[in-house]
Amino acid sequence: MPTRQRIMKKHSTTSPYTVIKLSQTVKSYPTFSRNTRGWINYDRDNLLPQRIIELNNESAINKAVIDNKVTYICGAGVRDNEYYGQPNPQDDWDSLLEKIARDYVTFGGYCFQVILNENGKTVSLYHTDFSKVRVGSVNEYGVHLSFYLSNDWRKTYGKYAPVEIKAYGAEEMQKGVPYLYYFRDYAPSLDYYPVPQYYSALNYIEADGLLGKFYRNSINNGFVPSTIITMPSNPTEAQKEQFQRDIESSYSGTNGANSIVVLWGESQEVKPVVTSYTASSNADLYNNVDEIIFQKIISAHRLTSPTLAGLSGSGNLSGNANEIINSYVLYNQTVIHQLRRKITDVLSIFTVNNGYKMLEIDDLDIVGKLAGEQE
Repeated sequence: MPTRQRIMKKHSTTSPYTVIKLSQTVKSYPTFSRNTRGWINYDRDNLLPQRIIELNNESAINKAVIDNKVTYICGAGVRDNEYYGQPNPQDDWDSLLEKIARDYVTFGGYCFQVILNENGKTVSLYHTDFSKVRVGSVNEYGVHLSFYLSNDWRKTYGKYAPVEIKAYGAEEMQKGVPYLYYFRDYAPSLDYYPVPQYYSALNYIEADGLLGKFYRNSINNGFVPSTIITMPSNPTEAQKEQFQRDIESSYSGTNGANSIVVLWGESQEVKPVVTSYTASSNADLYNNVDEIIFQKIISAHRLTSPTLAGLSGSGNLSGNANEIINSYVLYNQTVIHQLRRKITDVLSIFTVNNGYKMLEIDDLDIVGKLAGEQE
């Protein structure tokens, strides 16, 4: 169980509040160890890719950055005036590139299966979800010899048992037999699996998701506690629960905001006491935290302007096109082209072996479009 969940479980039975220590939720680096069944665990519980997916799905900021990063890598698609064959009967190069780019940006690595066609000369390439792959055998030189594939690494027995697949280059290819090509970014001390470029910001990505839950709960509860009700008597537990349900059903949520509360008492001396409780002073604190989270996430992605990820920032299409153009050119040259090259250089090995040219992708014409807006 992740550290954050363990802390919440521990306190939920002994205290009415929860302390979340973000510094403990993500370690500086994941740890890898060989499972007794043959594969190398992807972090301590073997579920780091699944946690990354969950965190990204809960963080609107990081998801927006990843989506736009993939868009920039894929650009305007493969060059129209060139023909590179077809990677497999179902995909064209643009669709295969998008899947590979999304895996690469999300996890720091990608993979695909290589199958020798019936002619014994050309090969077909099939994308394989990087989160479903685990490293198997490795020789004394650190070269991967096999991998394991599973649709659900939370279940690894019975019908969910992982299937072993040989690594591309481990042996001479046989017709119709799939081999896995596995690419990962180099990082010191990480011998088997990569970490994404933004791994240093995972704490902030998780915090972004937690803030979303906080705001959701605040709305559902009508942004209370804003009022404390002190009762003059101590009714039974059943009466307390009924009163709680009545209050929540009447005054919680957006529909209950600014509603009127009527409480009945026997006399001036025996009556409920309603006390106003103001927690609005916390608003600035949460806004400041939100801004810090935003800056840390885009910094981890080396984003030169938040506008490039579809996020609000100092640049805007109507009044600051020059800033956006400069940011895009810098980001494209320093980040996107490098990521794209690490994909196209690998895929070009197979297009060339199949008798075609090296794969090339055209950039999006963002500069031309924005320059036209200014004229």
